[in-house]
Amino acid sequence: MTRSAELESLLDGLDDELTAWRRLTCGAQAPLEKHQSQLRAVEAMLAEGVASARAELAAGSGAAGLHVLVLDLHHVWDYFRSKFALRRLDEYRGCLDAADELAWACYKGPLEAAEGAGNARHKEPPLVSFSRDPAPRAHRRGGQYRDLLPRGGMHTRAGVQLVRSLPFPVIDVPWYYGSHVPAMLTVAHEAGHHIEDDFGLTETIAARLAGTPLPEAWCGEVFADVCASVACGVAYPAMLADVLGALEPEPAGETQELGPHPPLDTRLRICCAVVELTGQEPPKVWPAPVDGSDAASTRVARALLDDGYPQLGSRRLPDLLPSASADRLHAGRLLAGIASGLTRVPEVFAAAALAFLTNPAEYRARRVGARAVAEALALRPEGPRAEAPSGAANGGRDTSTGDHLLRALRAVEPDDRTERTERTERTGKTGKTGKTGKTGRTERTERRTGLRPTPRAGP
Repeated sequence: MTRSAELESLLDGLDDELTAWRRLTCGAQAPLEKHQSQLRAVEAMLAEGVASARAELAAGSGAAGLHVLVLDLHHVWDYFRSKFALRRLDEYRGCLDAADELAWACYKGPLEAAEGAGNARHKEPPLVSFSRDPAPRAHRRGGQYRDLLPRGGMHTRAGVQLVRSLPFPVIDVPWYYGSHVPAMLTVAHEAGHHIEDDFGLTETIAARLAGTPLPEAWCGEVFADVCASVACGVAYPAMLADVLGALEPEPAGETQELGPHPPLDTRLRICCAVVELTGQEPPKVWPAPVDGSDAASTRVARALLDDGYPQLGSRRLPDLLPSASADRLHAGRLLAGIASGLTRVPEVFAAAALAFLTNPAEYRARRVGARAVAEALALRPEGPRAEAPSGAANGGRDTSTGDHLLRALRAVEPDDRTERTERTERTGKTGKTGKTGKTGRTERTERRTGLRPTPRAGP
């Protein structure tokens, strides 16, 4: 009886903490108002675990192993809590809030189009987070995320079940991006990956690029580059060249299979073609190592831009994504110490990037990065992002996880056996997170592989 009462108290404690965090999302000007749908998704997932544990106690099945499950629930919650907690600190709030707004600006149009076409249930927007990885990464909705958790692993089958499906997409960027705003343009690229994944565009993209010189293995990365080039204009390929120049190339590997990332010059030419085809003013000097687009890159760009996507209500990307009009004039305004005067968040980020590329010393002296973040945040509309439909059960989310957890609770394993199972599931037979199939397309498990360049030749 004492043991059961103790476990009830432990579960009550987790419930109380989740309730306290939920209050931070409720009401106008609430500290985490913009993250209401994301926090509700995490709460719903953890609540299923808590409810399953309470059901076991009520059924008199015994308390063996349940205290370890509570630790697993806290372990999972810690992954999400740490991301939301950073938004409560002044040192990180502004940069993360602005980066979230950049991701939302790219994601919002396709989401609304997919919902209008009946191709999407309620979906939470991507959440931007800091990571110790040197390259940005997109962690897809529904992907496994055990490797992203703090050290320690999961101790129960029920805990392992929880980390098999990320409840919303996450975009990780290196910690130092918090002090280098221009690099945040890569968030638009990662948002492009989530647009492909969340709305089921992979086969459509591959079919449209089948008649171009582009290998199928590169389709996803190129689609994300195209999205970022539409949203951020010429500043994106310029910053792409700058960011990739600071990274080590991918190792060549033991086989001749293509990696997921095209060579830098191939990517930049396609980005330049997008800028030209969308009517944006090209720069006088293109970013090295290219001097504009060519016929092959223009074919690739047209294949992704010219026609609508059935999953998105037959709308075209230029009609769904924000269009950047930032140029050297807006960058000059920032360097002169005044606001850019732009009206969309991606444009403000693009202007800041162009200001940095134009005059890095003056960029720092004038604190352009911090001022651009403040200008972007001033453009945010009031209210939460991507609110759940009114009356939708559990926020319109899939509730099957609770049933899986209940079954798993009835088969709690010893810690060492669960750890072995977890390692096997994580690595697979090849010992690698993402393995390449016969088509050459990298299978997406937990995450995309970032922006890291590859030394292999392009098409």
